[in-house]
Amino acid sequence: MNKKDHSLLTRSFKNISVLFFIVVLLLLFVVILINVLFGIYTWDRLYMDLINALVGVMIPLVLFNFLYDRFTQQHKDRELSEKITETMLLDEQVIDRFSNDSKKAFIQKSTESILGKTVGNMVYDTLIQSYLSKSYQYRHHFKYYISYLGDKVTKTFAVDDETIFIFNPDDYYFVREDLSFERDITNFIQSNDVRIGFSYKESTLDGLYQRAEFMFRENLWVNEEHNSMLQELSNHEMEQFVKSFLQFTIEIDGEVVPYQVIHNEGYEGFHLLLDIPETLHSSVLSKVHIRFQMPQLRTQKKFIVMISEPTEDVEIMFMHLENEMEVEAIPFLNEAESITRLPNDTIKIDIHDWILPRAGVVFVWNDRQ
Repeated sequence: MNKKDHSLLTRSFKNISVLFFIVVLLLLFVVILINVLFGIYTWDRLYMDLINALVGVMIPLVLFNFLYDRFTQQHKDRELSEKITETMLLDEQVIDRFSNDSKKAFIQKSTESILGKTVGNMVYDTLIQSYLSKSYQYRHHFKYYISYLGDKVTKTFAVDDETIFIFNPDDYYFVREDLSFERDITNFIQSNDVRIGFSYKESTLDGLYQRAEFMFRENLWVNEEHNSMLQELSNHEMEQFVKSFLQFTIEIDGEVVPYQVIHNEGYEGFHLLLDIPETLHSSVLSKVHIRFQMPQLRTQKKFIVMISEPTEDVEIMFMHLENEMEVEAIPFLNEAESITRLPNDTIKIDIHDWILPRAGVVFVWNDRQ
């Protein structure tokens, strides 16, 4: 039925109602006239009866109208609220017209309505609010390639032709890492405090996951002797260790990012303080690419990949020495994990979904006999 037909039908119903009302009035007038003419009713008595009838009807009529209007208005308010909510949920253009504070209040109330006030308020405060204020970032297209090398060559680190470290292949694996992802780095640029952290002990690394200024964190597992020697290096020597021995590089949108090595005395690890160029403001999602190599103790028969931020589309490749290591992947991810074993001693984890913070995978192994 089109709008024209609907309008005609509505007008017809109105005409019928008016005609019916006029017919009833005419019948009532005829009945009264007949009663008066035959002497059954007098005009005086009719006048008093009409007044009494009107007084008797007025009270219940007023009450009825009051209650009817009240319940009808409540129903209309509910319908209007439902229509507004439905429109906001389905029409992005309507949502965009509201202020940020109104949007946040709407999300909070909706969450509390669905989950209950206590749980909804907890979810909003702990998870949702930080994303609305853009204080919590997320990453896309996370690719992390870890390669354990089988070199049997002793690795040395020297400063001014003086050998400081000797990493014996009987005690250490040598690991190469290649990490890339896409991320909004606006907050990093504004903060002027963006770091990458290396720790000599797992307990020290764990504390870095609570600090938002760290873009990346990694374990550099060395023995106690090398741990002490690293802590005794000067800032200049530590910088040479990072740049020449670890060969650490970081690029953002293809531009090499300079960094300063922060080596605090007594701290079991070191930080790289990045100097991110302000010219990168133009990119909404910047591509971060990190490469380095490092020694890892053979006695530490595990490698931990920790997802520190909400991340979408994760690919992890762990390349190991199959003739030396029997590796098992233990994921603590969501139900969408996909683990496959590829040729060339490679374990691949490919997830086209969101991974929540502090999820990841642990690669553990035993030496082959």
